[in-house]
Amino acid sequence: MVLAALVGAYLVLVGTLFGSFFNLAADRLPRGESLVAPRSHCRSCGRVLNFVDLVPVLGYVVRGGRCATCGATIGATAPIVEATCGLAMALALVTMGLWPGAVAGLGAVAVLGAGFTTLAFRRYRSG
Repeated sequence: MVLAALVGAYLVLVGTLFGSFFNLAADRLPRGESLVAPRSHCRSCGRVLNFVDLVPVLGYVVRGGRCATCGATIGATAPIVEATCGLAMALALVTMGLWPGAVAGLGAVAVLGAGFTTLAFRRYRSG
């Protein structure tokens, strides 16, 4: 029982990490930028993000939605996408159990990520 709870918590974390990656993809791909380089950074001052900044949802909360160096506002979309992906995983696990829930959760997270990235492309192209 404890092991299942730990695995479930880990899978929810994985869901939020995928959400963080989808944020990166939705931000960079429409502009034709690489997903690999440069490292994640503040677009206002260029400061490379550290471990605290990169923790899904929590990094946003710890920094108060602002860059730690220049104080530029970070859009609320990032933690919303991350939390939504984590929640999708959690709901799949709670409703279906660990084994089929993990697969369904990853599928739901992938669909959400594709949707968020598609919306970003549309927003970027429309102006």
